[in-house]
Amino acid sequence: MKLKNKTAIVTGASKGIGAAIAKELAKEGCDVLVDYNSDEKGALEVKDFIENKTGRRAVICKADISKYPEVRSMIEKAVDCFGRVDILVNNAGIALWTSVFEITEGIWDKTLDTNLKGAFFASQLAAREMVKVGGGVIVNISSLGANGAMDCLIPYVSSKGGMTLLTKGLAVELAPYNIRVNTVAPGTIDIERNRKTDPNYPDDWVPFIPMGRVGLVEEIAKPVVFLCSDDSNYITGQNIYISGGETDYIPMPRSDFARKR
Repeated sequence: MKLKNKTAIVTGASKGIGAAIAKELAKEGCDVLVDYNSDEKGALEVKDFIENKTGRRAVICKADISKYPEVRSMIEKAVDCFGRVDILVNNAGIALWTSVFEITEGIWDKTLDTNLKGAFFASQLAAREMVKVGGGVIVNISSLGANGAMDCLIPYVSSKGGMTLLTKGLAVELAPYNIRVNTVAPGTIDIERNRKTDPNYPDDWVPFIPMGRVGLVEEIAKPVVFLCSDDSNYITGQNIYISGGETDYIPMPRSDFARKR
């Protein structure tokens, strides 16, 4: 086990990528606080998996990451339950698809408060606990949207672009305390939220992915475990895209005329 007897907080862990990360951390030896905002049933299912399939401890916590008092209560609950915080995964996030002329102050604030402000204050408060035990790891879950514009997602890509520099700033300031901070930026991943948002998901997206398929949640969770483990002890301040080559592709017609087979 890469993370035996470590403790972890995973925000937005009731479903999708967050749930997969929470489960994978537990498989590698972590006790996990499973944060959720609205999906208590999903959080309980993740807790049940951790306790019954891995033998590790799990506790659920309802916390809206956009609200500082709730973030503070979440960190306090982790300390009360586990005695320490070794790992924080800032996964909670929202994407409100809205055209530029329809974006309201409420949409802007809700997106930035959840995706960026929440990640900062969770990191600040968790880092204070990590200092007490000699160090720790923070992994921020970003997006393909940190690499460039996405149609009808200006607040979202702004928040994820900000997360890139948030990660670097935290990494530099926290390095003397033996706290490493990195970002994992998923590309197009097969999760329920994407299928509900886009009726043509994932078929419309596949032509833009060089590997010819969308990613799986497990393909995000395993690199997160790597970044949380001693295998990555000298890696900090990095933004790692996991996108099947999507960030590297300039959309253009296929150049079949140049292929001999």
